[in-house]
Amino acid sequence: MRRHGAQPHQRHAAESVKRINTSFPHWFCGNFKLFNDDTSKLPFDQHCLIALCAPRPVLLPNAEEDLWANPSGQFELLQAASPVYRLLGVEGLAENAKPELNRLTDSRLGYFIRPGKHAMTRADWEVFWITRIDT
Repeated sequence: MRRHGAQPHQRHAAESVKRINTSFPHWFCGNFKLFNDDTSKLPFDQHCLIALCAPRPVLLPNAEEDLWANPSGQFELLQAASPVYRLLGVEGLAENAKPELNRLTDSRLGYFIRPGKHAMTRADWEVFWITRIDT
């Protein structure tokens, strides 16, 4: 899942559907443009896509200053996907509140936020390495 693609589209706190479709038209099918001006008509939001991954692990890494990616909204998406994980008999998101900077929420639905802007940093790669699961 793309970092950009995990923010909730039905809230306007971050990059809008119209903006992402204009800036990166190759990321999505043409029909996604139908929701450019009215995201309330989306039949589902990003938490549904995360829930479709259940019971497999999902990690959403974030940067504190990457406001278009909406770090708080991404945490909310993991919270919203958790019931599906629990329904399938595994742990979802282990915490009720967004963790402090540089601390991994190490659960089946993982969350990590670090200082900085939109980028892949050494801290991100270290978290990916820590959380990898051999299946």
